Amino acid sequence: MAFVVETGAGLSNSNSYASVAAADSYVADRGVTGWAALTQTVKEQSLIKATDYLEQTYREAWKGYRVTSTQALSWPREQVEVDTFPVPANIVPTAVIRACIEMALRASAGEDLISDLGQQIIKEKVDVIETTYSEFGSQAARYPAVNRLVLPYLMSSTSDGGFTQARVVRT
Repeated sequence: MAFVVETGAGLSNSNSYASVAAADSYVADRGVTGWAALTQTVKEQSLIKATDYLEQTYREAWKGYRVTSTQALSWPREQVEVDTFPVPANIVPTAVIRACIEMALRASAGEDLISDLGQQIIKEKVDVIETTYSEFGSQAARYPAVNRLVLPYLMSSTSDGGFTQARVVRT
C-alpha cells in the first residue's frame, strides 16, 4: 500500500495523519535525535502505525462526525468545537498531526503501540512458584502526553486516557 497523507479532503485511501516533512520539522524543532537517520520508508511505516494507533484508540471518542462515509480515517470531521471555536471540516487539526508524530517516534524506536495483553500480574513468588493476577487491571500502555494533545477533540475523557462517556446512537 502506498503512503497517503490525509489532506482534509476525506480521502478514501489515506493511511497517515502526518507527512514525513511535517514529522521531520516537528522532530527537528524539538531536538529529538534518531529520527533524521531513519530511511523514508521507516518514517512512513512509523507514521502509518501511529495513525493506526490513533484510529484504534480514539475512533469512537472524537467530537463531531466524519465528513464522508468513504473517508479512510476519522478526520476530517464536522460539527467539532474546541474552546467555543468551530474546527473547519476540511482539516486535520494540528494537535492530531502532532499526536501522530509523537506516536510515530515511539513506533520508530520499536515500541509496540497496541499489543495483545493477558492478565496483569499483581503478585509473583519465585520459590514454590506463586502468581496472582489482577482481575480488573489493564496492562495496556498509556500515553498521557499524546492523550493530552488530543483531549480537546474528544467527546469527554480523563487526562490519564480513560473515557467518561461515549457516543450513543439510536437506530
